Amino acid sequence: MSALVIALFRYGFLILLWLFVFAVVLTVKKDVHGTRVTSRTPGRAFNRPASRTTPQPRRSSTPAPSALAHPHLVVSGGSLAGSTIPLSGSITVGRSPDSALVLDDGYTSARHAHFYTDGHDWYVEDLNSTNGTWVGGTRIYEPTRLGFGTPVTIGKTTLELRQ
Repeated sequence: MSALVIALFRYGFLILLWLFVFAVVLTVKKDVHGTRVTSRTPGRAFNRPASRTTPQPRRSSTPAPSALAHPHLVVSGGSLAGSTIPLSGSITVGRSPDSALVLDDGYTSARHAHFYTDGHDWYVEDLNSTNGTWVGGTRIYEPTRLGFGTPVTIGKTTLELRQ
């Protein structure tokens, strides 16, 4: 092979190597610092008429929780099993110290999931976490309505919405 071809292969390999290094650094940065989330009024997206670009929340088969019922999250599995978190508004769950429920778990992102109400129903939304949020054994990609007793798995921790 000519020296030109060998030089091109070397530079091409070097460029690919640096692209890989940058991808790893960005992934670690995203996991450590979390994803930037724009704030919105909880439930705002659900009051607009449906359109092709706006995903609708997936409905659960369990009855909807009442806004007057004083619901709470119970940690049913994981290192914080038995803990109870009263719900009055919206909360964020993750490794970040500013989360309402801080999970010291290597499988949990800094800002992992967001629980909120629209006044009648409770919803969980995955905040683009690395390992996902699972409701009833199914990974969610859009805000999902929660029924009482439905398990929500975040990393190694399992939560349930209860009255």
